[in-house]
Amino acid sequence: MRNSHLADYCSLLRVASVALVSGFSLSSSLCGQNLEQPEDLLRFRNGDSLHGAFLGLGDGELRWRHSEAAEPITLKTDKIRRLSFHGGRARESLRSPSFVQLSNGDRIPGTLVSLGPERLEVDTEFAGRVSIPREFVSQIAPAPHGGHVQYIGPFSDGEWKIIPLPDAPATDNPEEKPKENNEEVEEQDPPEAPWVFSGGAYYSNGQLPIAVDTNAGDRTRIRFTLAWRNRLNAAIAFHATMERPKQDDKKGEDQEQDDKAKQAPNAGSKFKEGFAYTYGHSYVLTIYSNYAQIYRCDFTEDGNADIDRLSNSSANLRLDEAGEADFEIRCDRTAGTIALFANGRFVSQWADRQGYAGSGSHLAFASQNSSARLRISDVLVTGWNGMMDSAQSMEAEDRDVILLTNGTDRFSGKLESLQNGQFLIKGTYAEMKVPAEEIQEIRLAASDRIEEDEEWASRQRLRLLLKPHGRVTVSPIKANADTLRGHHAALGEINLKLRYAGLMEFSFGSSILDSWDDDY
Repeated sequence: MRNSHLADYCSLLRVASVALVSGFSLSSSLCGQNLEQPEDLLRFRNGDSLHGAFLGLGDGELRWRHSEAAEPITLKTDKIRRLSFHGGRARESLRSPSFVQLSNGDRIPGTLVSLGPERLEVDTEFAGRVSIPREFVSQIAPAPHGGHVQYIGPFSDGEWKIIPLPDAPATDNPEEKPKENNEEVEEQDPPEAPWVFSGGAYYSNGQLPIAVDTNAGDRTRIRFTLAWRNRLNAAIAFHATMERPKQDDKKGEDQEQDDKAKQAPNAGSKFKEGFAYTYGHSYVLTIYSNYAQIYRCDFTEDGNADIDRLSNSSANLRLDEAGEADFEIRCDRTAGTIALFANGRFVSQWADRQGYAGSGSHLAFASQNSSARLRISDVLVTGWNGMMDSAQSMEAEDRDVILLTNGTDRFSGKLESLQNGQFLIKGTYAEMKVPAEEIQEIRLAASDRIEEDEEWASRQRLRLLLKPHGRVTVSPIKANADTLRGHHAALGEINLKLRYAGLMEFSFGSSILDSWDDDY
C-alpha cells in the first residue's frame, strides 16, 4: 500500500507552483502537519494524493486547504480522480433503508410519498423532497431488506475481527533469538495489516480471515458484494462458531498431522481440515472464477476435524480475473439446505443429509490465493422464510414486477399509484392494494425507461456516494464545504448535503480497477 503522507509530500511539491501562481504562499516547514486530525483526501489521476480539507468547487476548479499552505489551493477538477471525506466515512449516515433506483444506476435513498402516471416524489434526508419522472426509474424498494435485519455493514473500522492462525510450534531453543541487522531493520517498511477498512469496505492484504458476529438465525439470507484482483479464490464461512472443541492429549504421528493442518496458511489453502480448526462448526463456501463448493465443518468425539464436501449437480460461475459480483447465500438450519445466488441468478443448491453443522452466527471471509486481494462490502444479513425461489432475478419488458418481503411471492401488472401507504396495482384480472411495508421491491417495465442522452453524457459530471447506500451523479454548478448544487438528468437542479457523502468521484468507469482504492 502506498504511504499516503509521503505521497502527500510529493503532491504538495507539485501543486506548490499552482499555489504560487495563484498568489498564495506556502509555509517554510513541511513537517508540521497534524496527522491526528481527521482529514479529507484527494487522489489525482496520476496516482498522487494530497491530504487536507475540501472548501468548495466551481467553474472546473476545486478549492483545497492544506496545513502547510498559508492560503487555499486551487486545483483543476479534470486532474482529480476522487475526493474522500473523512477517510471515506460520511459525517452522518442516512436512516431510511428504502430507495429508488434509476436507469443510470443512481440510487436515491428516501421515503416514497406519492406516485402517479408521470412522476413520483421521494422525501430524502440529503436533498429534501425530489420529483422523479417515471421513465428514469428502474426499481422502487419500499422494504429492500426483505426481512428482519440481523446485521448490516461494515460502517467503521473495528467492527470485524482478524482471525490469527493457530500458534506455531515452539523451536528447539526458544531462548535463542535470530541475529538482526539493525540497519536493514530500520530500512524495512512496517508490515501491511492483513485487512484494511477504507470507504465502507474491507480490503485484504494476505490470507488471514476476518469475521463478524451477524446474530444470524436459523433461516438466514446473507448478501454481500465481493470484488477481487487477480485469480479469484475466496473462502466464506457462515453460521460459524469460531471455536474448536478441546482435544485429548496425543503423541506421535497423529499429533504431528493435526499440527500441520492447524498451521496451514489461511487455514484451508492446503489442508481442508484447517477450515474446521479456524471456523469451528460451520459451512465454508469456496468461490472460484468458474465454480463454487461448500464444505461441512464438524468434529469427531475426540475433537478432530471432520470435513465433508457437500455434493450437488453443478455450481458453475463465469467470473472475470478481476471483477466484482453480488452474492447471496440462503441457509436453513431446520431443513439442512443452502442455496447460492450470484448477481441475482440462481447458481446451485446443497442439502446436508447428516444434519446441519453450522451452529454459530459468525460470518468470515478469507483469500486463499497469496497473490490475490479481496474487497468485502455491502454485507446484509436478514431473516428469511426458507423458500429457495429466485424471484429477485425477475424482470419483464412490458410489465411491472412486484416482489413481496417474504422473498418468494410475486406478481406482475401495472403500477398505478400510491395512496395512504398502499400501492394500487392493476393486474390482468383484478386490481390489488398492497401495503408498502409488505413490498420488498418493484421492478418497472424495461420498455418504459429512457436511456441517458448523449448531451448529458458529454458534460463534466461528478458522482457522490452516500452512506450507507446511495449514489447521485450530477453536473456540478457550485459547492462549498457543506453543500453541492448541481443538475441531475432526472431530478433537475438539486442541493446536496455533503455530510452524508463519503466519496466524490470525478472520474468513474465500468472497470473494477477504477474503483479499487484502499488508501483513503
